[in-house]
Amino acid sequence: MIPNPRLNIWESSSSLKKLCEARAFGREPEMDAAGQAADIVKDLNLPPKSVILDVGCGAGHFIHSLARRGLDLDYRGLDHSPSYVEIGKKAYAELGLDPERLFRESVDDLEGFRADLVLFVNVLSFNPDFRRPLFRASETGAAYLVIRDNFSDKTTVRWEPDGFLDEGKNHLMGYWNEWSRTEMTDFLSSLGYSGFTFVTDRRTGGLPETVVGKPYRWEFLLAER
Repeated sequence: MIPNPRLNIWESSSSLKKLCEARAFGREPEMDAAGQAADIVKDLNLPPKSVILDVGCGAGHFIHSLARRGLDLDYRGLDHSPSYVEIGKKAYAELGLDPERLFRESVDDLEGFRADLVLFVNVLSFNPDFRRPLFRASETGAAYLVIRDNFSDKTTVRWEPDGFLDEGKNHLMGYWNEWSRTEMTDFLSSLGYSGFTFVTDRRTGGLPETVVGKPYRWEFLLAER
């Protein structure tokens, strides 16, 4: 289900939209997390034209990180926030890229979609649970999952106000979860993934970071099957 935009915290932050627009047009320096994710993808030596599905792509700026590394991959971006997808499509059209690489859908709309690698960068912790998105991703047939998220020794689910949104929007609630590494890898094992590599986040060096007033311990997970 695609959430009502009026209740979507991502649709209620003008500053974040402006930042994502600048990234989509290539006017901002590369996002650190995107750069590290692209380096992980590069090290996999995927065949040319392999399909990369970026879940929670925002305005689709990750395509620039792939291009910077000379990767000839078929990038596709999915996001449930309409204005971000619209921003990305506009940027792609002006930059000579195919706007149809981006689509406004949820992970539940992926039936029949095939991908070689699925990317979740700063996405899963804002969901009520990680299992449904990862299950849907596995159904694409992806041999690889690249995940950057808030990992810990135990899962903690938090449903709290954002507090950093546009005026009149700070009553909106969102998930700010952290996930047990073992719970996630056990679940991925049940989906047929057997190779798991946790990678220290390059920007934070494994140290906690405050995100809109909430503690985050960013880490990458590469899952293979």
